[in-house]
Amino acid sequence: MAIISIDRSKSFEPYRRTLLNIGPIIFRHVFLFVNGIIFSVAILLFIFGNKESAIFLSAITIFNICLGITQDTRARIALETLQLMMAIRVTRLNSDGKEEAILAEDVIKGEHIKLVIGDQIPCDGKILLSNGLEVSEALVTGESDSFPKNVGEAIIAGGIITAGNGVFEATQNFSDSRLAHLNKEARKYAAHPSPIQHAINDVIKYAGYIMFLVILFVVGRDIVTHGSAVKAVLDIGALASTIIPQGLVVITTLLFAFGAASYSKKHVLFQEINATEKLGRIKNLCMDKTGTLTENFLVVENMYVHEGFSEEKTKDFVAAYIKGSGDSSQTMNAVDKYMALKSAGTKDIEYENEVLSSLPFSSWRQYGGVELATKESILVGSPDIFMSHISQPTEKGWLTDIIKKHAHTGKRILCVARLDKQKTGGIPRDLSGTELSIISVFVFQAGLREGIREAISFFQKRGVKIRIISGDNVDTVRTIAYSAGVEGTDAVITGPEMDRWSVEDFKNKVGDYTIFARIVPEQKVKIIEAFKKDGFTAMVGDGANDALAIKKADLGIAMFDGVQATRSLADVILMKNSFTDLPGGVELADNFIRNIEIFAGMFLNQSIMGLLFFIIISAFGFAFPLTPLNITFINYFAVGIPGMLIGYWAIQPSGKIIPASKKPFLSLVLPFAIQSAIIGSIAVAILFALSPEYLKMAASNTIVIIGFAVCGIIFLVLAPRVYRGIQSKTEKWHLLGLAIFEVVLFFVMVKIPILVRFFNITTPLPSLKVIGLTLLILVCVGIGQYIAVRKTELKA
Repeated sequence: MAIISIDRSKSFEPYRRTLLNIGPIIFRHVFLFVNGIIFSVAILLFIFGNKESAIFLSAITIFNICLGITQDTRARIALETLQLMMAIRVTRLNSDGKEEAILAEDVIKGEHIKLVIGDQIPCDGKILLSNGLEVSEALVTGESDSFPKNVGEAIIAGGIITAGNGVFEATQNFSDSRLAHLNKEARKYAAHPSPIQHAINDVIKYAGYIMFLVILFVVGRDIVTHGSAVKAVLDIGALASTIIPQGLVVITTLLFAFGAASYSKKHVLFQEINATEKLGRIKNLCMDKTGTLTENFLVVENMYVHEGFSEEKTKDFVAAYIKGSGDSSQTMNAVDKYMALKSAGTKDIEYENEVLSSLPFSSWRQYGGVELATKESILVGSPDIFMSHISQPTEKGWLTDIIKKHAHTGKRILCVARLDKQKTGGIPRDLSGTELSIISVFVFQAGLREGIREAISFFQKRGVKIRIISGDNVDTVRTIAYSAGVEGTDAVITGPEMDRWSVEDFKNKVGDYTIFARIVPEQKVKIIEAFKKDGFTAMVGDGANDALAIKKADLGIAMFDGVQATRSLADVILMKNSFTDLPGGVELADNFIRNIEIFAGMFLNQSIMGLLFFIIISAFGFAFPLTPLNITFINYFAVGIPGMLIGYWAIQPSGKIIPASKKPFLSLVLPFAIQSAIIGSIAVAILFALSPEYLKMAASNTIVIIGFAVCGIIFLVLAPRVYRGIQSKTEKWHLLGLAIFEVVLFFVMVKIPILVRFFNITTPLPSLKVIGLTLLILVCVGIGQYIAVRKTELKA
């Protein structure tokens, strides 16, 4: 299946797709509860005659909204560009007989589309040509079995080709198909909130409830005291900006989006921006053996021919199967190459009998076959599947000896058997009641992937449980897993054993096993569903038989060279087809999660501190001494500029990356945010009490502005130690530089009259002596918090 070139992804297409989805981006930034309050405040200020404040407040709010939309749009374009690199094409058969690769979304009614194993059917259609075509419609109907499809039969969008090949005629446009609607939902920006986003949404919701009570209090106090309506309106606007951390939702989404874009440097492509968090939450990591633990190609090491058959006759039968069934799997390609059927300068081996019918190999059956004109059928598949149907004890013993000889070395084994057509009446889709005779056995080798032991060790040290799910022989799977360093390889179960399990058995027993051998696709799905109940579960795969399991997993991970269906359903794609690239992606995820925790802590600290400060001064009969534009000014210093540094840390980590905590997001972030907010609110209240009388009576208190801003910087300085437990020297220098920059910027801004007026800063400004005393008190607060943090670290 062809992949769209990078040149296409650099065209206008990412911009076009972003424009088509600009609505949700604008909605997310404009239609916020706090924006509604602020614009209402601006309208009321305008009505009450304070037009200048209304215009300034509206202008700064619109500026912030536009800035957020711009950043969000840039992130969306970057993500669309990466996704277009992975866009899938289908093969269209033109009227002149030529084949042409087109985007699946460009398929229109009446076109003829070629289907091969691993393809996902783009839209409803009718079969025109079927060469052993079989389809699984599990993603649509929930029925996990794979069914044959013959000429004239209908197929539905979303089905996956599990065997054979063919051609179908589209009976609808892709845009009208079920798959198009599913893709549209799947492509929605941040459509499925992650645990962090769920927690933040809860914070915003409860902050809204608190704000409603605050509004009632402010309005009630104004009525009782016959206060100024304009002052009440300003208080409500300022408190809304303080208490509701509205920017937290947007910033978190942006960090996820930029994270998804930056992961490509680690050869890891995200098709869902929230996969950033999911990658750091894995508890159970399930994977196939071939292509994950081992190299994604096989080499035939040896061919054993049972007595009674010559090597030439065996090659003749195998050639009949390969040509007659059209089996182009890696396994048969390795056999093909071994027998030099397609090597340069070598004539293809001709088989003497015509192939009457074929049954392509299917992971659901675990075998395939061809029916010859010589009254015999040739089957190719797993020796485990054939063993119980071998009629002669000597043949069974011969096959058993070969399996014992090679399985413990991790080699893969393929069996070629003959079936008497007179007894079966053709190629059976079920081996029940059949008798087989063994022709030959092929032994394959595939070395472990380079770096696989280190990758496995990385996950196991994080406490992730590795599960190997394979259709291969038990000894083969266990040996490879053991060689790769997988722990618990003695805990083995097979598919036939699991066939006897009840629903309760899956629930209670599946966690006891590490190695799952001789597993068919529908069992993979059940295994994944069972693990999901135990914890966050990821599935790595590349074949059509992995597609359903990848869809069911909490996090689906596919190889770049995997089949279309697997890639289209995965959340994460390994662009170099190497599982060993995943640890680097996980470390980046850890880094993003840790920095999102710091960012969230900053927002929550300022919100809680503002609420507590309001409660304290209200208890002493004072009005809130900040205006909405004061809050905007504070946020630039306490959250906005520091946030740029945190974003840089997220994209360009320095020092050791600590694995993300398994604790719930809020239980991790809130304790230090609340502790700092309590100390900060008391300190700022003291500063308010010590401030000059004219500032106490003013609507805007400069000392309080400085207090909030500096407390925000103190929180940022301490947060990496609290949330990560570590802080690199580079980050310390960054923080020192940030502190110096903000101090200089503050004094520059308060010396520019237009900015002083714009941000409603009361003049005259406090003397340097008062500002110095304020900073000294705040530094003492910071030192006290640092000592408390150090004591907590020493106790831990």
